[in-house]
Amino acid sequence: MTETWQKYEYVCTYCDGLFTYTIKDLTTPETPCPMCKEFNLTLMSVLDATIYPTTKKEEQTMETTITIAETYNPNLLVTYKKIENGEVSYPTDKVVDIEYALDQSRRNYNALVEKQNAWYKKESQLRTLLEEVYADSEDQDSLSRIAEIFDVPLTKEIEVTIYVRIDATVEVDLTHDYMDNLEDFISSNLTVDSYGSELSVNNHEIERVEEGSY
Repeated sequence: MTETWQKYEYVCTYCDGLFTYTIKDLTTPETPCPMCKEFNLTLMSVLDATIYPTTKKEEQTMETTITIAETYNPNLLVTYKKIENGEVSYPTDKVVDIEYALDQSRRNYNALVEKQNAWYKKESQLRTLLEEVYADSEDQDSLSRIAEIFDVPLTKEIEVTIYVRIDATVEVDLTHDYMDNLEDFISSNLTVDSYGSELSVNNHEIERVEEGSY
């Protein structure tokens, strides 16, 4: 049995708030404004807001699913667009053949991803091993050939500290003691970066700032 619901729309004449109540009782609700708590609500409209039982919606969904399954035809001919080696064609195949091709494509893709992940893991292990043993090895030629075969660069990352002197020109305010804030100003405006991918600047620190050029 369908239950009848009503939607009441009110406006508060005190705070101008707009509120909506959806209730099953046909009696006009007597309630204060949710915002200002004053009994200044003016009824604007009453609309039918009947809510159907959930079971009816579930039954409709089930009927739709059954209909799709019953109308499925694996031998139906489908024409689709195919692009291969830059050439466009419009072949016609059965649904079952297209499904098989898609399933094989998914399987091949998943297998390829697994092989790639396994290769990247082994490549990383080989790179680490060469970094550890190359410098002290008595057969660096063989290690170099192994690295060349697997296209692994014979490199490693090291931490370095670089001491740099920078001469700069700064415009200062003569009406203030500019040396008090000069170091903070330069720290906020001076950046250090690298162009090559082989060098990454982790951080830089200004030890002192002196006036004058040397």
